[in-house]
Amino acid sequence: MTVENTGVALVRQATEALRRLDAEGRALRPDGVDHFTWSADVLDELARLAEMLGRAVEHVSGEQASRAESHAQALATAIVAHRNSLLRHGRGGAPFPDGGDRTLPEVIVDRPPGGITPVAVAG
Repeated sequence: MTVENTGVALVRQATEALRRLDAEGRALRPDGVDHFTWSADVLDELARLAEMLGRAVEHVSGEQASRAESHAQALATAIVAHRNSLLRHGRGGAPFPDGGDRTLPEVIVDRPPGGITPVAVAG
């Protein structure tokens, strides 16, 4: 007997999307789209996803999960740092000449006891 679980179904959809991104990577970039802009957009979304994972653990479990949330925040910070490095070193100048909203997710990392050291990201 199978019980429909909307939460599991949603997470499976997200997992499948990540599997496709992992398997196909840059092949998903449309023709004619700038590599750096496309990569920055995807990395922005991955950072948002990482940030949301920690909160989702707490919301789904109904209990505080400070370690999961702090590690998720650290991952989001690392992704944003990589995105910034990519744009700084790979492109130079104004990374988004066409304008548009390229606001990075707000990422704040609390240092967990005995855990990892947060990464400082300069804009």
